[in-house]
Amino acid sequence: MRISFWGGALAPALLALAACSGGEAAEEVGTEQMDHSAQTEATREVAHKFLTRAFIDNEFRDAYETYAHSDFIQHNPKIADGLEGHRAYFEQMAESQADGDASKWAHVTDMLLVDGDLFAVLHHVYRSPEDNGRIVVDIWRVEDGKIAEHWDVIQEIPDGIPHDNGMACGDANDYASAVAHEDSILNPTCGAPDPNASREDSLAYYQAYVDEVGKGDIISAIETWFHPDYKQHSPIIADGKQGAIDYLEREWGGKDAPQPILGEQRIVAEGDLVLVHYLYELVGEPTKESHVDIFRFTDGKMSEHWDVKQPIPETSANDNGMW
Repeated sequence: MRISFWGGALAPALLALAACSGGEAAEEVGTEQMDHSAQTEATREVAHKFLTRAFIDNEFRDAYETYAHSDFIQHNPKIADGLEGHRAYFEQMAESQADGDASKWAHVTDMLLVDGDLFAVLHHVYRSPEDNGRIVVDIWRVEDGKIAEHWDVIQEIPDGIPHDNGMACGDANDYASAVAHEDSILNPTCGAPDPNASREDSLAYYQAYVDEVGKGDIISAIETWFHPDYKQHSPIIADGKQGAIDYLEREWGGKDAPQPILGEQRIVAEGDLVLVHYLYELVGEPTKESHVDIFRFTDGKMSEHWDVKQPIPETSANDNGMW
């Protein structure tokens, strides 16, 4: 089975490593890594303060008022740019929807990644006791100590997931258990990134998998790069390596199957985890989607996968696009 897959934009660290040779180049890479580490820790400080205010104190709108630039760039298609757009959207939602008051939502933090000037959160939210919930990936860019840009991908949690792993992690899988759950930014349900794992190694493993897929044999790529205990969280793919193979053969394997077009990647990586944000479409199909895939690597192999997908609407409250 041959599949046209993305070549993608390499993460900056990989580009630097690929381009450099010799002592002077190694020193340059070392300096870049030190600068990246310092930037990451500065971003982490902003992330912890913002997320605590938003999701622990349950003061979501005030978190933006305090920690975002007034003219921050918004990519959520329902919200206009800046704090004014943010205020207007949530005020309108609180007035028009019975479950629109964000202060009453039940929230569970599943994952936090911090990488340079970006931080990303995988979390799930229930708006009411009757709500089946939705999985959200938010990505924020920090500039001068405040949030300067925001992207998100949101997907409702469906019934009938073909495995027992859930779309996130843990057992806070309804409104009541999510309310009772002691949410934590420092101890998310999927676990913190492994501090003993190398971000650069994880990026290299991910790129090697992409390169293998790019050769056209997806089954070989899965056999080569998937861990024997590979765990699946996608709501449409069965667990394990065979589940991934079966899905790809079913969806992309036929000679007449529409071929995917995957856009340039935005990558947020920390420790053993790599998050990839990109636009997705199928040749000849009208629907375009914003996707996030998250991969965990164990012993140099892909051991766990999450994904979140959202159709891109025809109109948007801003002109920035979802990517």
